[in-house]
Amino acid sequence: MHDSTPHFDSIPFLNTGEITEPTLLTDDQREVLARIGKRLKLPARTTVYSERTRADSVFVIVEGVLKSYRELPSGKRAMSALLFRHDIFGLAERGRYLNSVQAITPVTLHQLPLADLIPLIKRDAELQFKFLAKVTQALRESQRRTILVGRRDAVGRLAMFLMMMRGHHQLAVGNDRDIPLPMSRTDIADFLGLSREATSRAAKALQRRGIVTFASRHLARIVDTPSLAKLAAAV
Repeated sequence: MHDSTPHFDSIPFLNTGEITEPTLLTDDQREVLARIGKRLKLPARTTVYSERTRADSVFVIVEGVLKSYRELPSGKRAMSALLFRHDIFGLAERGRYLNSVQAITPVTLHQLPLADLIPLIKRDAELQFKFLAKVTQALRESQRRTILVGRRDAVGRLAMFLMMMRGHHQLAVGNDRDIPLPMSRTDIADFLGLSREATSRAAKALQRRGIVTFASRHLARIVDTPSLAKLAAAV
């Protein structure tokens, strides 16, 4: 389902702590992006697009969490990224999407058709820079995950993941102790490059050390922030 009302207010070029004030959209840029795009509201588990299908749009996340993954010949899924509020996704290669993207939670997206977006970006160098800044941010996230899955210790991988999730949550609500985990245990294990069993053992180890407690399947609570940060940084 979609809502074509041209709202583009809570959109993505906000200060994330890494990208600073010059990347904020101007009122004119918001208006023109709202005019060419449409707002989608999708339930959890909806596939936004599948890998290798024709790429005709990019998407901006207004609310919600999604996952990007590839189907392996074995039938398993290889997680490539978790996507959060203000992220942009849908960049393609040779006119085809590289990955599949599926909603983890109910999501609200802005869909921007490439046929309209590309000419707009070509005309507006400042807007082009702002999109480039968002793409650069996504590359940094990808690099962090590469470092994460390169670690040998499962506890360290989980610590890094929790610190990443803490950062995303702080941007949304400013809470630095409670970390919502809307994704499934399987999604977390896939993101970490571990089995569910290894992920579960790592979670129990963090609890035993008094660093993190898991209040429920979808909520972690930091007990000892310095220790968690030290574990996450010990690459």
